[in-house]
Amino acid sequence: MDKQLSVAIIGAGRIAGGYDMDKIDGDPGTYTHAGAYKKDGRFLLKKICDTDAERAGLFLKQWDVETAITDLNEIYSDYHDVVSVCTPDATHFEIVSNIIKHKAAKTLFVEKPLALCEDEMLEIIRCTGENDINVVVNFQRRFDESHERLRKIVEDESGKLLAVNAYYIKGLEHIGITVIDTITYLCGVPRSVYAYNRVFNRQVNDYTYEFILFFDSYNVTVKTIDTELAEYNYHIFEIDMLFSDKRITVNDNSRTIETRVVGNYAYSGVRALDDRHPVYEESGYRLSMLNVVDYIYDISIGSKDHTKNTPEHSYLNMSVLKAVKLSYEKNSKVEVWR
Repeated sequence: MDKQLSVAIIGAGRIAGGYDMDKIDGDPGTYTHAGAYKKDGRFLLKKICDTDAERAGLFLKQWDVETAITDLNEIYSDYHDVVSVCTPDATHFEIVSNIIKHKAAKTLFVEKPLALCEDEMLEIIRCTGENDINVVVNFQRRFDESHERLRKIVEDESGKLLAVNAYYIKGLEHIGITVIDTITYLCGVPRSVYAYNRVFNRQVNDYTYEFILFFDSYNVTVKTIDTELAEYNYHIFEIDMLFSDKRITVNDNSRTIETRVVGNYAYSGVRALDDRHPVYEESGYRLSMLNVVDYIYDISIGSKDHTKNTPEHSYLNMSVLKAVKLSYEKNSKVEVWR
């Protein structure tokens, strides 16, 4: 029998466990930290920590956690094989730094973004190296086999990709960083950026930027449905890739992939995308959190090197994010530091 690893979860919100409690229509996916640990079976949920004692107590009952606490010092002074950080974005750096400083875990599973500024990111990279602690940032599409296949198509069919369009909501640093990470995973790091618009999102108290990423032979245009007229419209996370012979769209918030090929139109001499015969497939997004915790198990027991979703990957994402903001301020194209 595999060794069971002890887990502490900080933050009792939706990504910690709530999304798996609120699923509708019998959705079979696993979308939270607690849900993935439980379904995997090789993890023991030892502690849930939240500043709201009532919420922590409810989480304990829902997920059969051993202990509910409200004081982070009880995390720092103890040791768990794995600690999940599911708190608001601005708290990530302080919590992660303290866990590393106290050597309170072997592996940290941190919600994105890892940190909000370059100095904080560099400090985490330095500390993890010095203390031999793994930090895994939750960009789970990197653990979706369908995204991996799409990445290989982009790589193998170099020159056929003509344009990419992407859509997101709720702030550049909160969800926009996930768009940036997904694009850099699929396409690599862009040469330059031009940001041409931004909208203030009241839910996350941050701006959602619209921008263009420039690659050698194509561009990626990133847009939003956020508007200052409404606090919230609906979730959207889509990537639409136009090749010379087909169109592949990751839609339904990454849950489905649609492929349409180029063919003859209704009359001769015209080629067009055949929208009458699209091919749909379910992506691996519903299983990606399970793949993440499987990876976390392996790197925590030392059977695999930590190479995915590292702080270094987050630092590259931040370089693109910084270029977006600088481009908007300067109203000009900005080169991306690599």
